[in-house]
Amino acid sequence: MEWLPPLDALALHKRLTREGELLSTWPATPFETAETHCYRLDGQYWIAQIGVGAVSFNSSTPRLSAFPSPNGDRDWFRDLIRRSWLPAIYPFWGRQVIHASAVAALNGGDAIAFTGPTHAGKSTTAYGLGRRDGWRLLADDTVAFSPSSRWGGNDIQLHPLKNEVRLRPASAEYFATDARANGVIEWPEGTLRLRVMYVLDGDAEISSPVQFTRLRAAEGLPLLLQQAYALSFEIPTYNQKLMSDYARLAASVPMFRLRFHRSFAAAADFFGMLAAHIAAHLELVAGRNRTPPQA
Repeated sequence: MEWLPPLDALALHKRLTREGELLSTWPATPFETAETHCYRLDGQYWIAQIGVGAVSFNSSTPRLSAFPSPNGDRDWFRDLIRRSWLPAIYPFWGRQVIHASAVAALNGGDAIAFTGPTHAGKSTTAYGLGRRDGWRLLADDTVAFSPSSRWGGNDIQLHPLKNEVRLRPASAEYFATDARANGVIEWPEGTLRLRVMYVLDGDAEISSPVQFTRLRAAEGLPLLLQQAYALSFEIPTYNQKLMSDYARLAASVPMFRLRFHRSFAAAADFFGMLAAHIAAHLELVAGRNRTPPQA
């Protein structure tokens, strides 16, 4: 990412409105004060938020130019790019990003991802599993992936995408840690392959700590698409690639609906049963990678 001098946000907005093609408008989140607008102009794409800043990029080079607002908070702008804008830009450069958290085995290149809507428990689940022997936290809230044939089949490879540990207060209290104490998550060396995905479904009414239901690809694909980061649905080539890659993800990676009792009182049992389910599925023993069973 290249940081450039602040620009006249109002003048840019007028130019983009007058000459550019509006691709999408993202509503302000609870932590924002303005909408975000996405434009295409002269082969360049722009994402801009008045009072914060703008970025420009193209689809041929993985390079981002950032223009902070003169009176804006530069740290907040950087965080906004990393957390919200960059995941929607990555698909232009051949890597999809899904709203998910993930862990990786300490030995070998296996990774496990947890997806689901906001407040489903993705960060808490990944953080808790990452504290167990044989595992490490890999990603919180955003996971970048692409289809790959490097293992001799239709597999899904994961790619580095900077994100930070962000536990909600109740989760941080349960783990006896500061919600932001861990900073940026370190990406391990080596190639990582996504081996299993869990779609989280917290339910305070179920009697058991956890229930696993295998999902067919046709059942899982719509759930995955609900968590896909996308800049706009007005770019046919971009969207065709997105649909193709997510179809490969649904067909290549075993997926389970994970219903669990939403209570920290049941958390110890939950993490124990989840670790056992992963170990049984991947044939992982004591943190050592074994050859996975052939389908």
